Amino acid sequence: MKYSYQALDQNQRKISGSIEAVGEREAQRLLEEKRLLVVSLELPQRQIELFKKKLDQNEIFVSLFELTTLLESGVSITDAVDSLAESDVHEELLAFYAHLSGQLQQGVALGAAIQSSKLELPNYFVQLVEAGEASGQLAEALHKGVTQLEYDLKVANELRNALVYPAILVLSGLGAVAIIFVFVVPKFANLLTGNSELPALAYLVLSVGIWVNDHILHVALAVGLLVFAVTSQLAKPTVRQKLLDRMATMPVVGLWLADADVARWSSVMGAMLTSRVELIRALALAQKSVKNSARQQALGSVTQAVQSGEPLSKALADQHILSATAYNLIKAGEKSGKLADMLTVVAKIYDNNSRDRMKKVLLMIEPLAIVVIGIMIATIIVGVIQAITSVNDIAI
Repeated sequence: MKYSYQALDQNQRKISGSIEAVGEREAQRLLEEKRLLVVSLELPQRQIELFKKKLDQNEIFVSLFELTTLLESGVSITDAVDSLAESDVHEELLAFYAHLSGQLQQGVALGAAIQSSKLELPNYFVQLVEAGEASGQLAEALHKGVTQLEYDLKVANELRNALVYPAILVLSGLGAVAIIFVFVVPKFANLLTGNSELPALAYLVLSVGIWVNDHILHVALAVGLLVFAVTSQLAKPTVRQKLLDRMATMPVVGLWLADADVARWSSVMGAMLTSRVELIRALALAQKSVKNSARQQALGSVTQAVQSGEPLSKALADQHILSATAYNLIKAGEKSGKLADMLTVVAKIYDNNSRDRMKKVLLMIEPLAIVVIGIMIATIIVGVIQAITSVNDIAI
């Protein structure tokens, strides 16, 4: 494969070019043999799409956890990054660490190097790194950032795993309905021919079944296009945001999403303040971790109120974002100087509430899916039975 690179020669002049290599590690070695200091090394975009699997968020977490462990063990940041740049990880992570290595050797701070890289990380992670560098507690700050990444990843995985069974249930039900329409209903097509006294339901079921069977390719194409259109729309951030905002107004689902939002916000705030990030800056960054648009705007008003001199607990209470217990905890944290600890407690409370509500939502989805699929299948069967009994009545 051909890699594009940017490097510094012996005279510290920046040069760029391409090199053929089996993998990124070999490309790095070949450039070092030419006495070049690699700044960036990457595949052309087309080769990335063809030959590389997508970088998983879990891989990012594990790799950053390794970096944190090395720093906590007393390894220097330069040696830790260089070690990971030579490890057996995803190509994008190798490029990320190669970029960090080149930036660090040029005297760039780690936070700025991460921000200028192509690896997508939450804004709070970069701010935690910069705060750790400023306070001389980089390993601790990285640990908090990785812990928050782990929390976000855990919540996403739990939701994804919890939805597997309902998704399989719905797809299986739809598959059963399709099989009945394609293979069973057409067997009774002769009941429709010349019989004008069929009940409305029987006539509808048989007509739809026969039409689907006659236009099976068109139906399959339409379903495929529908799935593609829905997937394409959901890939757009604006569409996903509108969907989340709409779901936030639903009775049970809305409460679940609200608790999840507040838990995430409180967790990020606690981590930021523990790493000595200034309160206003922490509020601005934590606001971006919230998914709901209305809640984001409310938290923006909280930030403005705090800038005007109001206590955080009062600003939050004015916007009706938290529960009474959470307000009391935050107020106690402000008075005792342990606001970060109290925000972490609030995050745990809302996280537990969110998990409980998620279970309730999933418990509702499963029986609802069973009922809907059951009604669809029962309707088809009743229609076929009506057609058969109608023919028997006519014959009598």
